[in-house]
Amino acid sequence: MRLMTAAALTFAFSTLASAEGMYPVSVPQECVELANREGVPTVIENRYQAMKAKVKLYRLSTRDPMVRECRQAVDRMRAAMQEQTASTKEHTASKSTFSLSSSPTSKPQTPAMGTPQ
Repeated sequence: MRLMTAAALTFAFSTLASAEGMYPVSVPQECVELANREGVPTVIENRYQAMKAKVKLYRLSTRDPMVRECRQAVDRMRAAMQEQTASTKEHTASKSTFSLSSSPTSKPQTPAMGTPQ
């Protein structure tokens, strides 16, 4: 059962970290002491380390106050990163969208009668 849970968590969290440009990332400050205690690096360099750290964090007991605090910090960090990614996508999409309504309207000029062309 634990293996299945770990695999599900790994899959769920690896989809969030699919962007290769987000590494290296530091663990939240609230997690540094816990990471040192559990032998997890404080700077995550790649997706493999991220998955390993997430699985280890979610296998630890919530009775430990450091674990609870760290999980909350990770959730806040993840939410902030998702919000930043969403706003970046919206900003990029708005730049690439062309709107005719934003261009000034002008009537085509027709030559006056009797004016040589």
